[in-house]
Amino acid sequence: AAFAVAVAVAATAIRGGIGVRAPALSLRATPAVSMGEADASLMELARRRDFQSFVAQARDEPSSVLQLVKDAGVAGAISYTAVELTFFAVALPVGYVAWHASTGEWLQPLLLLRGDDVEGKARLLGLLLSYVVLLKTLFPVRLGSTLLLTPYTQRLLGGLTLPSGRGAAARGSLKAEIRSLAASSRGGVLPFDAAQQQRFDAALAELSALNPTPEPARSPLFSGTWECVWTTESELNFAVDKGLLGLPWRRTYQTIDVPRGTLTNVIEFEEGGFLRVGSTISPDAERGERFSFSFDSCAVRWRSLELPLPPVGRGWGELLYLDDELRVQRDVRGDLLVATRVG
Repeated sequence: AAFAVAVAVAATAIRGGIGVRAPALSLRATPAVSMGEADASLMELARRRDFQSFVAQARDEPSSVLQLVKDAGVAGAISYTAVELTFFAVALPVGYVAWHASTGEWLQPLLLLRGDDVEGKARLLGLLLSYVVLLKTLFPVRLGSTLLLTPYTQRLLGGLTLPSGRGAAARGSLKAEIRSLAASSRGGVLPFDAAQQQRFDAALAELSALNPTPEPARSPLFSGTWECVWTTESELNFAVDKGLLGLPWRRTYQTIDVPRGTLTNVIEFEEGGFLRVGSTISPDAERGERFSFSFDSCAVRWRSLELPLPPVGRGWGELLYLDDELRVQRDVRGDLLVATRVG
């Protein structure tokens, strides 16, 4: 998001003419990312344990909850399976006992279906229909339980050491595939085809489930110099593709120093051109994967001409994956970024 807003500020200034003050911008998500807003809202409700609001919203939009579970990859699948097994392990005995309490007899489906017992078959059909209605009614609750369980499953998988180093091998293979696909799309400038998109999404989800770093935003590994290799930030991809007033793009990187609370975003262009945004950064007090930032400086340089720009904006990001060489991050707008360590 820091890159995106900085590029937007610069683009506004350039369109208005060099030396014209750019209007203030904010990091508020636009309608174009309304799905990301819905997902973030549900996730926040889940983390705050606001079950009443969560269930109400999940009942209205169950597909958004299901998508969050799918995005979690292996961890989401394991969590969903665990919740479903637990639910039916409780629901079936409860239903069996409830039948006995209401009818005075134990449920014997084979006896009810035997011969010409029309009344028995009707009672069994009514029971099955009631059970299906109950399952449908409780579906948002089961999805919500899955979503609550997923972060714990991700941490468990991330810290799991598989036999013969298979965990490290799996991460290495997934990272290699992500880098290869990122390069084929020029870092996000070119869209993936359907097959590539499916492979990329699956690799990111599986890699996130294997995150080896607990509370990554507080980890020393977060600090360093990171070069962007792929992103969905349209403003950044525009700068990569078009350059700066005839100056071709060279590279995009971030320098992060969490102990000192500094984050510097730089887009370099040929002939000394750059767009640089300075920010403060701090880990979130409650969530170990989230950090907050606030811009405090911004400048653009074209050849020998350098101009300050208004550093307006703040936001947050969350680290989906972090190790000593690769970082995957989602920001407040729902944009994704993949970066490799260069220092």
